[in-house]
Amino acid sequence: MSDTTEPRHPLVEVGRYPRLAEARQRGIVVAASDLPHWIEREGEEWVLRVEEPGREVAQRELAAFEQEQAAQPPADAPLPAEPVDTLSLYVVAWLMSGFFLTQNLLGELWMERGVATSDAIIARGEWWRTLTALTLHADLSHVAANIAFGLLFAAFVLPHLGAGMTWLAIVLSGAAGNWINAWGYRGEAHGSIGASTAVFGALGLLVGAEFVSRLRSRHTRTGWQLVLPLGGGLAFLAFLGVGEDGRNVDIMAHLWGLVTGLPLGALLAAVRVKERAPRIFQRLVALAAVVALGSAWVWAFSVPAR
Repeated sequence: MSDTTEPRHPLVEVGRYPRLAEARQRGIVVAASDLPHWIEREGEEWVLRVEEPGREVAQRELAAFEQEQAAQPPADAPLPAEPVDTLSLYVVAWLMSGFFLTQNLLGELWMERGVATSDAIIARGEWWRTLTALTLHADLSHVAANIAFGLLFAAFVLPHLGAGMTWLAIVLSGAAGNWINAWGYRGEAHGSIGASTAVFGALGLLVGAEFVSRLRSRHTRTGWQLVLPLGGGLAFLAFLGVGEDGRNVDIMAHLWGLVTGLPLGALLAAVRVKERAPRIFQRLVALAAVVALGSAWVWAFSVPAR
């Protein structure tokens, strides 16, 4: 029992609760009105009782408490999981596979025109290579790994930014990462291929968007909660972006993809692009991502080889 004193009047029930914590919480409400109370277990329920003369006061206070509780939203109610637009994931997987097939059919010519050579990008201004290189891969395992991890990271970005904006942002962060990487190797015969720069761009988008999402909620606006997305991004970079021995892996391209994607993801999440942009906008920017890659290849073959 909650009150150790013996009742001076018959006890009456004022509430039944499935959990002891709920009964005790209501007992505190009753005690605030200077009413002794008792809590006893009956079967699977906990019964709150008061002395008969205090029944009306207890019921009135409890009713006011329940009304106040009902008016307040749950403090830690989990957000419902948003459905992922899996259609765009399938489309991108087919596109990447198609690019890899084309590369194998055209051989060295396709690779020659599309590789992100630092000298060509910086010294000769062949900007399209920052895009075309995203569609080139060394072998089947290379393209398979990039498709798998790219789709995984993108699937988590989609609920934050929407399908179209997600893929355009991934392409842009990949291209920007390749350009910064080429600038870092300016004057050297450095070449880079693979969608991995864009894959880590997707990871950066996720880290940035998740950071903004946590910053908005007072329940996650704490030091460790805010550091967690960045720590996760760096952990993935260390685990996936370096490789077993660091050879044949463009570590800096991976880093620049992450670095360019992070602020872009934070910005797009901060302006609530998914909530504010109409569906037609998402479709148009998705088309823009595909057109950007296609136009880059048209440009690559329209400019005379040097």
